[in-house]
Amino acid sequence: MAATQGIPRHFQISKLISLAQTSQFAWFGGHLVVLTCALLYLLTFRGGASSLHNTLYRVLYLGVIESFGIIVYQQHFKHRAQTTSGSGPAPTITQLLLRDDNSLYVAIAVMWFLTPRLSVTMIPYVVFSFFHFLTYLKSVLLPQVFEIGPDSRLTVLIDNFIRQNNDRSMVWSSFSELVCVAIVLVRALLWYPRSWIVAVVYCLFIKIRYETSPYTRSGVKRWEVRLDGLLSHPSVPVAVKNAYVHFKNNVRQLRNYNLSGTPAKSM
Repeated sequence: MAATQGIPRHFQISKLISLAQTSQFAWFGGHLVVLTCALLYLLTFRGGASSLHNTLYRVLYLGVIESFGIIVYQQHFKHRAQTTSGSGPAPTITQLLLRDDNSLYVAIAVMWFLTPRLSVTMIPYVVFSFFHFLTYLKSVLLPQVFEIGPDSRLTVLIDNFIRQNNDRSMVWSSFSELVCVAIVLVRALLWYPRSWIVAVVYCLFIKIRYETSPYTRSGVKRWEVRLDGLLSHPSVPVAVKNAYVHFKNNVRQLRNYNLSGTPAKSM
């Protein structure tokens, strides 16, 4: 590992101060807030309502909105003039936002921030923030602040972890999002406060994610196969099987309504 001895401490601090003035560091700071709040939330969790957990939950989503919002602003507003040139009709800003994962996650984060706390919704954001944190640490903080080279043991370890688990993290996130669908639908049926608004908005979010994300489509297919297997058992009443088939056919009809403007995928 490249040693940092011999480098004046004030020089490292000046590098950090210089980085802190960039929008990329603000993006990183948002993810750091998410991870810190999630860790404190987990360490102090005892079940039930808590003003501390409610505060940590809201601050976590402020970090999400800030970090994802910076990317959305830079991609679709700050540099829009440069990206709309060229032949043919350019997609509208609404179409671009619907096709962009970052803008979707900002919108859903705003909803979670404004509605009653639901702890499981934090999982995909914590997963995203963890990998973004590692990427920034490896690519920016270690080489620029601590002058640790790309061949150091720590850098190689972080790089290997990211490469080996990045796809897996997307699978985890998609799975947790589908679990959230089941939870918000059950809460809606039980008439929790504002539950029907949350259910409708979140189902629209999942519909768009299905159109744009292969991980979400793969997750839905796995759930479908598992449910098909469970409900094919002879002990399951025929009425339940028929209701499930009817429900599945209705869900498949949703492919006729393309919200993101991307080519429709089979459901």
